[in-house]
Amino acid sequence: MADERTASRDSEAAEAVGERPGQLRSPLIEDGQPSFHWWILAPGLGVALLWALYEGVTAEGAAASRFISQLLWPGAAMFVAASAVAYLGWRLDID
Repeated sequence: MADERTASRDSEAAEAVGERPGQLRSPLIEDGQPSFHWWILAPGLGVALLWALYEGVTAEGAAASRFISQLLWPGAAMFVAASAVAYLGWRLDID
């Protein structure tokens, strides 16, 4: 009896979101939210800037050169990686 109620509830929930019973739903949120926000880039930019600033401040000489070189590499990789993590964290439907 409990199995029948669970199956009925699952099929009703699937029909409510336009899915067929037994079909896996997409792990990405599809509820009318915009797929990209400007603030998703903020963590990546912050990590890259903080790393380059730390390296520039602690450099023995030519601090500006060290800051710019660290901002370009590995700062660019840090920006991409942190932005990808922020985007996927925002879009994935984690229950």
